[in-house]
Amino acid sequence: MARFTRILLVLSGLLLGAQAHAQRETVDRIIAVVGNEVILASELAGQLQIVALQTGRRPQTEEEVIKLRDEVLDQMVSDQLFLQEARKDTSITVRPEEIDQALEEQVQRVSSRFGSPEEFSAALAKEGLTIRDLKKRYRPDIENQMLKQRLIQKRLYSVSVSKHEVEEFFAKFKDSIPSQPEAVKLAHILLKVEPSQRVEDSVKALATQLRQRIINGADFATISSQYSSMGAGVNGGDIGYISREDLDPEFGRAAFALGENEVSGVIRTPFGYHIIRNEGKRENQLKLRHVLLAVQASAADTTEVFQLADSLVKVARDGGNFEELTKTFSDDNNTRASGGELGWFAVNEMPAGFVEAVAGWSEVGSYKGPIVSQDGVHILKLIEYQASKTYSIDSDYDRIKELARQDKTGKMVDKWLAEIKGKSYIVYHLEE
Repeated sequence: MARFTRILLVLSGLLLGAQAHAQRETVDRIIAVVGNEVILASELAGQLQIVALQTGRRPQTEEEVIKLRDEVLDQMVSDQLFLQEARKDTSITVRPEEIDQALEEQVQRVSSRFGSPEEFSAALAKEGLTIRDLKKRYRPDIENQMLKQRLIQKRLYSVSVSKHEVEEFFAKFKDSIPSQPEAVKLAHILLKVEPSQRVEDSVKALATQLRQRIINGADFATISSQYSSMGAGVNGGDIGYISREDLDPEFGRAAFALGENEVSGVIRTPFGYHIIRNEGKRENQLKLRHVLLAVQASAADTTEVFQLADSLVKVARDGGNFEELTKTFSDDNNTRASGGELGWFAVNEMPAGFVEAVAGWSEVGSYKGPIVSQDGVHILKLIEYQASKTYSIDSDYDRIKELARQDKTGKMVDKWLAEIKGKSYIVYHLEE
């Protein structure tokens, strides 16, 4: 991740006409008008930043950046058109709790692209973001996407395909329909690798020492640059002007209790231990700088978890009740009560460490582990196995029928979108 592109800077410089790559804030202007709504340069830059985090696309040339810009902007225009149609239909609604759930799932999908939570946090820090920032940016997009999807579902829920259409689809696309991948149905025990109390105490002690050095006259920015974790020491820990609602609650309480140029005590948040300085105020924002010391598991903590995992694998292989072991030891709150069952996975779509462990694994009822992921250490149980195979219309008619229905629906959506565009006012201002 050392070469993780500062996509917002690149886009500001190459796409949005910024005067210098060092300028971090995009100067807002209208780049598209869609009906009565506008799309701003800052909105495009934010969406491009999200796409970079989601997909890992890192354009290296001006041509590649412009291609990505045009793709994202075109999608934003289409989404805005569908959103305007959805808002006309008062029967289409999305509950806040549905948005919350989708938001958590989206952040999990993005974070799973990184090797560890620390690597994910470091990547966000390099983009000047926190998880809270990311959720704040995602939330309106997720709500809009859900409204759009429900509009499409309502319009196209009754779409069906005839037997002739299924046969015609298969004859046309059978060479390009991917084979059914090798798949496994798994259960697991998750053991999180967490820092011991000894590590917690030592990090807190270091934070206390650093705070005292600052109080005694040491340069705050230098301390942050030298000691901060997860990229937080970039620019000497400078956060810039920020509102309280954009901060972790505990961090925000401590920061907004400070007078100008005052230094906080040692503050604990989910990210670790902080020391905060208030360097100024404008309206409802403070200009903040901080030191962050992450609390991370030691080698001894990791070794202890692996030893436990080895013991549990042995117990399971010797006939121990896996479901009971899961209920007793697993740190996965979502699956513990159901015996750790995870469901079906296509092997080739699993994280690299899992692919190596489960590819070709067909002995139902057997166990694998320990296997490491960003969530911790896993012990896997194989519940069912499905070998890869090529689809045929005789044995896989229902699957092919669904693919044909999706193809038909996609074409209808494209036609519907073209009709909406044809009667809508759309103007681009990219070249201004």
